[in-house]
Amino acid sequence: MLAKESDQVTVFLRALGDSAREAFVNYAEHTYSVYEIWLYAGVLGYSGSFVELEKWVSENHKKLNRRDLLLREICKLEEDIDAIRQQSICNMVKPESAASRIAQLSKEMRGHVVEVERMSKPVDRRGLVLAGADRVMRELNTIFENNAEIKDALDEAFESIWTRLIAEV
Repeated sequence: MLAKESDQVTVFLRALGDSAREAFVNYAEHTYSVYEIWLYAGVLGYSGSFVELEKWVSENHKKLNRRDLLLREICKLEEDIDAIRQQSICNMVKPESAASRIAQLSKEMRGHVVEVERMSKPVDRRGLVLAGADRVMRELNTIFENNAEIKDALDEAFESIWTRLIAEV
């Protein structure tokens, strides 16, 4: 009997050996990118859906998304700047006070934008590298799926390559 979709990750985890399971759960706990967790799960033989794995990660390993928090903060700062401009136009705030506050908020917003860009570039690069590696691994698995000796050797090589990629990227 096939496992229900909600059981995909559970079946995958039970099929892993103790050390591989522990390594995967530790990786899932300390990695912010669900996509990277999904790629690593694929290296370990997970064939379930991304959505199911994402659900499992969100239920078991809460992630603080600093990038998302900063993006929301940027939106709030834009709203605050617009509100101060409107107050200045309506003579509710002195123009010099409004200009000073707008300059301060704009500086804070620019800092947030720079931080978001700084956070995004390495993540984007890392995601591209890992996605390329994942594609190669999947293609090789498909090519040699009928050759058990080569497939076993490839699986071991993939785990080794994955470990190196994570350390380097």
